[in-house]
Amino acid sequence: MRRTVHLGFVRCGRGPRLLLMQGAAATHRHWGNQLLSVLQARYDVVAFDHRGTGDSGPADGPFTIADLADDAAGLLDEIGWPQAHVVGISMGGMVAQELALRHPERVASLFLGCTRGGLALPRPAAADVVSSALVRGDAAATARNLFALGVRNPDTVRPGAWAEYRDAVLTVPVPPRTTALQVGAMSAHGTADRLHGIGVPTAVVHGDSDRFVAPAAGVELAAGIAGAQFTMLEAGHLFWLEQPELTADLIARCVARA
Repeated sequence: MRRTVHLGFVRCGRGPRLLLMQGAAATHRHWGNQLLSVLQARYDVVAFDHRGTGDSGPADGPFTIADLADDAAGLLDEIGWPQAHVVGISMGGMVAQELALRHPERVASLFLGCTRGGLALPRPAAADVVSSALVRGDAAATARNLFALGVRNPDTVRPGAWAEYRDAVLTVPVPPRTTALQVGAMSAHGTADRLHGIGVPTAVVHGDSDRFVAPAAGVELAAGIAGAQFTMLEAGHLFWLEQPELTADLIARCVARA
């Protein structure tokens, strides 16, 4: 039976229905104003917070990626959407895959960014990368370090990207316990042997300088989904903050295929 968890979300724009799923230790604010402003001019956009983050209900105990996918299906029920084009990045990309496998009738197209299908690859190990960025007692410094690791080159990144990321991280921090539960869910999850069951138009996008999820994982993911289109960007893990207009265009191409 599907667990019922209240999920906070924002909704904006008009057009085809677009559901946005963020990654671990993130809320809907991490999409950034620039990308959302472009998307809302084209779509009816819903960006939500996973359980235990942002405006959503608490994560009372361990959960799986499948549970998070069921949460998303429940949100579609709540807002009255029989189906949506689904965009998931990082952990959200794993949840999006699971949504397409568990509730295929709810997904019109699938956009998967900086994510993986199989179990974790040996390197880069996200936990090690994150640990190297932590500055105990200084959330702002930690955010700056994570941003520098998340983009291709912090010295040449788009003006405004750092401000969007900083404000998302510091305005509504994700509880460390929730992040730990998310890491546990990701560590136990894999879809490699089930990807053939995804039958909707799919785009897979990865940054060539991703330090959190190896670019090879994106290549492998796309290869496992029939007809998936793969794009490698000159970007890091936070490609949608680095290149919001291009990200919106890639989403539009995927939606158009449906």
